[in-house]
Amino acid sequence: MFRANKKGWFISGITIATLISGIIFLFLTTIFLIIVGALGGSIDDQNIEHEDGGSGVICSPDGELNEEKWEQYFDDPRHSGMLMGYGDDIIELSEEKGLDPVLFGAITLHETGYGKSVALRTKNNPGGLMESDGKTLQTFNSIRDGLEAMSVTLYNRIIVDGLVTIEDLGNVYAPIGVDNDPDNLNEHWVPTMKKLTKDMGGLTINCESMKDVDMDVIGGRSWVSPHTKTITSSFGYRQGCGTCTTLHKGIDIASEGIKGTPITSFADGKVTVSDSSGTTHDSNLANMGTGYGWYVEIDHGDGIKTRYGHMLSKGIAEGRVVKAGDVIGTVGSTGASTGPHIHFEILIDDEQIDPMSHVIPFLADQ
Repeated sequence: MFRANKKGWFISGITIATLISGIIFLFLTTIFLIIVGALGGSIDDQNIEHEDGGSGVICSPDGELNEEKWEQYFDDPRHSGMLMGYGDDIIELSEEKGLDPVLFGAITLHETGYGKSVALRTKNNPGGLMESDGKTLQTFNSIRDGLEAMSVTLYNRIIVDGLVTIEDLGNVYAPIGVDNDPDNLNEHWVPTMKKLTKDMGGLTINCESMKDVDMDVIGGRSWVSPHTKTITSSFGYRQGCGTCTTLHKGIDIASEGIKGTPITSFADGKVTVSDSSGTTHDSNLANMGTGYGWYVEIDHGDGIKTRYGHMLSKGIAEGRVVKAGDVIGTVGSTGASTGPHIHFEILIDDEQIDPMSHVIPFLADQ
């Protein structure tokens, strides 16, 4: 029923002006949705898709980059914007710095709004890197230069500082509860990154889904590989070059598909070394490096230490206290290695001993 007063016409208490505004809003919304549908949903649907991601991190099944899914992002302007074609640069820089290309790529896409950010478009700055004043964005001559600077930052956070998980990095890139995030948007960074890395085929290094592996602990000790119990080389002298022999100061553990799987601590202790010795490139029979590559050493007290060599990348940070069965790194083939495996040593008073008598309880079901 219509009635009038000084404020205008009403229909059951609702003004005609309000009704008309609502009709116009619905009409415009319908037109917008039709347009978006005609464009195949290409208006920022990448951002929408990943903002709801709360699933756990997925690791690449074989520890390798999924090239097909990688190309879906970096060879398609709808998903990468100005980063289109820079996928190879990210892979190259990741290899140089010992980074996971999937993690590097996902952070780059996220921080640039999938290649559309103002910092990327106007300053070739994909990482939001600031000048020393902390207020001004850095400007780079090219996107490649910006990616290289970003790789250095990631190297410092992941390799040097040991922030190997997405949660750890989230505390740096998107800290929760800070004054400059009044709407708490930073809380979406971690779940979004987990969803994005999953969609890109899974992480290849330091997979978070490996943090809580199911390991048997016997007498306060744990087997060092959830993937296999196959020992491919024992402690002792073995043939080196021609007639020379070398002392193999540990045991090697390997089987098909071991690359990128977890390495776990043999016993409770404190990480005293997490570093590289010799070369850190991915070695093989035709291109073998030197030394342990990336390795971790743990002090268990009473003069007992364990050492884990040829890791895929830098392992758990020095100073960390670990329990038997805790993940300390991932299997690789760095250093003097002919293929992916764990080189495991036990040292008593800094002298390597044969580990076999200490690991036999874990091999009973072999």
